[in-house]
Amino acid sequence: MSIARIMARTFAREGASAVVLAGSWARGDAHRWSDLDLWVVGRREGTEILFRGGLQVSVHRTTVRKERSRFDDPKNAWGAVPGWREAVLLHDPSGVAGRLKGQAERFRPERLRRSSSRYLGRELTGWAEEVQKLTRSMAEGDHETAAVQRNLLGNAMAALVAVHLEMPYGTENALWERVGARMSPGWRRAQRRALGVEATSFDQSCEAALELYALTAGGLWAHLIPLERRLVKSTCRACGHPLPSFVPRTRARLAEPARDLK
Repeated sequence: MSIARIMARTFAREGASAVVLAGSWARGDAHRWSDLDLWVVGRREGTEILFRGGLQVSVHRTTVRKERSRFDDPKNAWGAVPGWREAVLLHDPSGVAGRLKGQAERFRPERLRRSSSRYLGRELTGWAEEVQKLTRSMAEGDHETAAVQRNLLGNAMAALVAVHLEMPYGTENALWERVGARMSPGWRRAQRRALGVEATSFDQSCEAALELYALTAGGLWAHLIPLERRLVKSTCRACGHPLPSFVPRTRARLAEPARDLK
């Protein structure tokens, strides 16, 4: 904390409107490998990595407008809201950081449900192209391309499900484990195999990534408009993991939404 406060005073002299300590050091669960996260609110954006007192310091420069927009963005809100709720204000003479923290504390999931649904429909449809690339590269024996596509799909599905479940995760460090713990055994097994956590052959891990996409598609079905449904269903059929001819609306819930942000 002493390093953070010293750096906060430096940023304040340079004109920062506010300096905030975030991440594991703000939550109190930092360990020897944890970096120090400082959010510097001002007029510009960008990230720089510094080293102070034997610690890696990640300095994230941002603006008030940028942070407010993150609360309204389905892709970022579930990380931004808990991040600001846990944040420690180091320098905030005009109260801008305090107001952002207050906005995060007043956040309710209902405000994002319509935009989240459209976001999930677009994202899931967009990932259909990567499914097709993985299927094609496997058929052609292009292992390097297949490995990249497998990794992309194995990584991305958890983030989509987190939005669907309204799951605040704050940091991505535990995202995959937390999502997996909420999911069905089949979904969790497919994720672990796609990520290489469970020992399988290369081809089996690629098949697991395709299965993971299909399972996620079935669970997020209610978010898709008719055109998206046709494309996603066709993609799942082509990759060897067809969805049922009728996907009930009840399958839209892979698990119950989290209640932590109410």
